[in-house]
Amino acid sequence: MKFLLFATLRDKYGVPEVSVDCDGSLRGCVEEAARILGRDFVEEVFEGDDYRRDRIILVNGRHIQFVQSTQLKDGDVVAVFPPIAGG
Repeated sequence: MKFLLFATLRDKYGVPEVSVDCDGSLRGCVEEAARILGRDFVEEVFEGDDYRRDRIILVNGRHIQFVQSTQLKDGDVVAVFPPIAGG
């Protein structure tokens, strides 16, 4: 599955995307991506045991809060946007 990174996350990690093989759980996929990007990537997506509410996280183009299941499969795409600020 593939993670797409946007805005400051793309700048921070120096890549627009990363592909990983994982166990199918969102947590497992994030942990695999963290092996490539660095341990702090887990904290970009999760706060404790739940995904962060201050991030925009899309699974195949749908906001994670509207996705029935966070089980992932080959070909799925997860997009992660940092908090948005501006004026």
